[in-house]
This record gives sequence, C-alpha cells and structure tokens, in this order.
Amino acid sequence: MSAKQSPLIEIETPVLRPGSDGQALFWMQEYAFCVHLNLRGDSSSSAFSEAVNAFSGIALPEHPNTCVSSEHCRVAWLGPDEWLLIGADEEFGVATLEDRLAPLHHALTDLSGGQTILRVGGENWRDVLASACPLDLHPRVFGEGACAQTMIAHTNALLIPLRDPNRDEAVDIVVRRSFADHLARWLMDAAAESGFEFLAPVGSP
Repeated sequence: MSAKQSPLIEIETPVLRPGSDGQALFWMQEYAFCVHLNLRGDSSSSAFSEAVNAFSGIALPEHPNTCVSSEHCRVAWLGPDEWLLIGADEEFGVATLEDRLAPLHHALTDLSGGQTILRVGGENWRDVLASACPLDLHPRVFGEGACAQTMIAHTNALLIPLRDPNRDEAVDIVVRRSFADHLARWLMDAAAESGFEFLAPVGSP
C-alpha cells in the first residue's frame, strides 16, 4: 500500500514571506489526513441522534450553520438532514458509526480521501478571505460555534471558525483535495502584501 500524500505536496513548507512593512499578518497550515464523514438522517429520531451521540460524544447540531466540538470530533451542520463529522485520527472510523446506524434510515459516506483542511489565521485573515469570499466574516456574525458553506477563489469550501490552541483566533477551511493546491496558492498570493507564513502541515486537528 502506498503512503498517504498531502494534496499540497508540491508546496514546500514552511514558508515565511514578510510583507512590505516586514511583518507577516497571515498564517496558514494544513491539517491533513483527518477523517471526514458525511452523514444524512433524521435528527428528530431519538434512535438516530443517540447512535451518533454514542459514537461522537456530542449531540448533532440542529440549528443552521452551527458546529459543535468535543476533544476528538467536530460536527458541522450542512443542511436539515446533513452533517459533516471530522475526526482527529483514523480510529474515528466509518465502520463503527455504520454499525451503530445499521438498523436506521441513514446515508453515511467516507470523504476522508477527498478532502483536506487549511487552517488560517493572523491579524489579516478576514481581509485576505474577504477579497474572494462573499460571506460576512465579522466576528459579531461569524465566530466560534458557527460554520458556513461558501465559495473562495472559485472553490467550494466549508468554513469553521475556532480558537487555535497555539495562535488564538483562526478558521478552518474544509476543501476538496483537487482544489487544495489552487486555494493555498491563491491565499499566498492574496496575503503577499501584508506578509504570510505557511507552516509545516500536521496530521490531525
């Protein structure tokens, strides 16, 4: 079996490129090889909700564009009957959840090989993203506990704001593997004037 390969393998990291004033006001880092599970089902069914809760340790978010987290898992609302579960390691596996949901009406798809996460932050991250993203990214309306599907640089993405334990406020951009390199290079170009740092990737969030 071949080793896993980041979709950003052709971008040599780490990179530090100060802006015109000598600072780097934007940073970016890939969180590769997480488990991404797309789940569809009826959250009004107590059996369905309890099965997911027993697996993930958290209740499914039912309010639009919200995200809930535990130590090992995040669950983002995608639609009235659809969620994205993101696990930190391979033990967060599709087979275990499938076993719990087997007697129930549901659809579960493992997207792990087709998606990756770019975490971005820094003083200038909102300005960088706003240059090609239609969302209102102001912290009053888009802060921790929210999520939103949108377009960035002609790329479909899911944005999840959070508190990075090492760098304070940040946002995770969940993007398809085939568009990850394009998006990363676009972000570097958009952040060039204010300066940016592209950190070496990590294996899980």
